[in-house]
Amino acid sequence: MRRFSILTIFIAAMVFLCVSLTPEDSNAIPAFARKYQFNCSNCHLAWPQLNQMGRTFKENGYKFPGNEKTEAISDFLQWDKHIPISAIIVSQPYDEQKSDVKKVRALHEAELVVAGLLYKNVSGFLAIEAEDEEDFQPEIHAGILGYHPLKALNIQLSYSSLLWADPYDTYSPHRRLTRGSYSVVNTAFGGADNEGTLGDSRQTIALYGRPLDKVFYSVGFSGVADDTEGKNASNFHGRLAVDIIPEVTIGAFGITGKWDEDDIERDFNRYGFDLQADYSNVRLTCAYLHAKDDWETSGNEDNDAWYTQAFYVWKKNARPLLVPLIRFDSYEKNDGNDEYRELTLNLGYYFTENIKGFVEYWTQTDKPDDVMRDNRITLQIVAAF
Repeated sequence: MRRFSILTIFIAAMVFLCVSLTPEDSNAIPAFARKYQFNCSNCHLAWPQLNQMGRTFKENGYKFPGNEKTEAISDFLQWDKHIPISAIIVSQPYDEQKSDVKKVRALHEAELVVAGLLYKNVSGFLAIEAEDEEDFQPEIHAGILGYHPLKALNIQLSYSSLLWADPYDTYSPHRRLTRGSYSVVNTAFGGADNEGTLGDSRQTIALYGRPLDKVFYSVGFSGVADDTEGKNASNFHGRLAVDIIPEVTIGAFGITGKWDEDDIERDFNRYGFDLQADYSNVRLTCAYLHAKDDWETSGNEDNDAWYTQAFYVWKKNARPLLVPLIRFDSYEKNDGNDEYRELTLNLGYYFTENIKGFVEYWTQTDKPDDVMRDNRITLQIVAAF
């Protein structure tokens, strides 16, 4: 009862903020918005979720077609006219989980992002972050070098999550609106991918583009999760997404690979499909993933994961103000013998386009008999500048 009382207090506090505070209609100020003098809502349905313009901007190497704002320093040096640096600060002033102690994480995470054009069709992205779980030791979260000669063919060299090139939000762990991530990208399943997940960074070489306006593809070669050197890389992945109409996209994804662990070679496969649909100010995303992990001594292990999420963007003067969200996650472990079901309720409030807060309640609705049921309440504030 106490946890539900706390949740009620937080929701009431957020509603009070929405009613009593009227944010100023100001432009967002991170690097891309400064450079193009755009509001964040030009490229985001609700930051950081991308809309159609945002997907085009990302696919094109962080520029709009025909708008290459670089300055020639000399014949051999080109430079962006604007300093492409942004910073993100994440605070969790209240974070209480049933299976853990209550925490006051006044500073939970700090991230420095440098991104933009390096030279005409060459782009770069570097994100360095420090989190409280790691004693604020800085580490590279993502580093990407891109070459964009054609709309249908782009080359990406990266240490990043596997589907960094993907402009859709169904498999994107870094563009989520919630504290918790999606089950399909945050589950290690049988562990044959270096005990990692699809959301973990890895060494990746990818080709992607749009051979047709409504068709996006990505194919790539990569190492296993969290291996910074890409040792014995032998993993291949493919991604296809089709815009049935501009507001509805269906997609498919697959990866096959192997990991050498103590001279034992373990094969793994992941494949699935997804849906992203927008209707007015509502976005629905769904994804399913089947995972197969090989054990040399005990055969194969098969597990499934899926989620469905919906949120509504309540706008003021064409920009996000209040965003309620609901998500249901399901995933399996131990060859499908251990099943988990989770519910996430999130209420987000945008003080400005680049500063938002939310209260989130997460709970397990089903779990194995020998596992204690868990839940969590988090108040989080994110500011980008």
